[in-house]
Amino acid sequence: MDTLLLARWQSGLTLVYHFLFVPLTLGLVLLVALMETIYVYSGNENYKHMARFWGQLYIINYALGFLTGLLQEFQFGMSWSVFSDVVGNIFGIPLAIETVLAFFLDATFFGMWLASWNIVSKKMHLSFIWLTALGVYSSAILILIANDFMQQPVGYEIQKGVLVLTNVSALLSNPNFLIALGHVISGGLITGAFFVTSISAWHLLKRSKGREVFLSSLRLGLLAGLIGCIGIILVGKFQIDHVGEVQPMKQAAMFGKMSAIPTLQAHYVQQYGPGNYIPFIPVVEGGFYIMVSIGLFLGLIALLGCLLLIKNAILRQRWFLRLLLPLIVLPYLANISGWLLREMGRQPWVIQGVLKTTDALSPALNFSTIVISLTAFTIVYVALSAIDGLLLMRYARRGIGDSTEQDAQLEQAQDSAFIAY
Repeated sequence: MDTLLLARWQSGLTLVYHFLFVPLTLGLVLLVALMETIYVYSGNENYKHMARFWGQLYIINYALGFLTGLLQEFQFGMSWSVFSDVVGNIFGIPLAIETVLAFFLDATFFGMWLASWNIVSKKMHLSFIWLTALGVYSSAILILIANDFMQQPVGYEIQKGVLVLTNVSALLSNPNFLIALGHVISGGLITGAFFVTSISAWHLLKRSKGREVFLSSLRLGLLAGLIGCIGIILVGKFQIDHVGEVQPMKQAAMFGKMSAIPTLQAHYVQQYGPGNYIPFIPVVEGGFYIMVSIGLFLGLIALLGCLLLIKNAILRQRWFLRLLLPLIVLPYLANISGWLLREMGRQPWVIQGVLKTTDALSPALNFSTIVISLTAFTIVYVALSAIDGLLLMRYARRGIGDSTEQDAQLEQAQDSAFIAY
């Protein structure tokens, strides 16, 4: 096993672990904002309790996700310095904005949201969670702009061996970015929706206190899940077609078109010179079919759940509530499968048609260094994931008591989270 392969393993590990947190952050912040919006404009106290209950789970996931993102930056600088030098002029702008503006926007306003229940007016408090969502989605957009440049580089020219941005509007209107944004938003909504539905179903089966709160959460989660699945199916069709236009080798690997791959390989050799331009087909093809199968299955489950919500029939169908429990993991499996398909399907390129992965590696990186760092990153990421899972389970298992009891419990939990935050 050589240094390049270990460096790729390290990048894959850190990206996959970080991406475990991202979709739930995107989906849950939107659902919490919707819950509080319904509370403010309807006066239904159940939605206030929902926003506070799910909000504390959001902060746990967000905080741990932020730590994994920080660690990811270290491995990029250590293992891929040539890549950083080549794209620094292009990635510097969106990533700097993401760090300085978007992160502080969501971090600041969510802290204010946590600390200001019953202190500021309802509408001002509501604005805090929507500004938090704006910050979260701004971060996602800026990261996607950078990643989609790697998939379909646009608006640049090469000067003295580095890429220089020449057309900002081309970067912002990159077709790959616009399509991927819809996919990521839909995937996040599905992840957040089934997170909410699975936990709500557990409490309904246990007959926990706050039955109406969890029933309302289940309703919102199933509806959001159905919308997310419809959205991702529609966007996915456009995405598949676009991949065929700009990354035909990836599309051939996705569908297992073995007869087309030799022709594409010969075309790439003629265009870019000698080399192996075929990605690892089992992961790309397998990732595609896993992602699609899970998306369709969850869509059917969400549709059935929405039908069972009529006259609260879902409460009498305990088999369906039990079915929802393990589904909390399926969006994660679909997200990771899709991410592996997206990144490994681009190989051997780190920037499609511009920079190969072999040429992006840090020159000074050696085998022993990457072994030590890979081991350290693995230990840290496993620990952070375990902490995240344990904290989420601990707070998710807490039911909803009466109004006074719930407010006291959640204020204590959120005060502790705010101090740590």
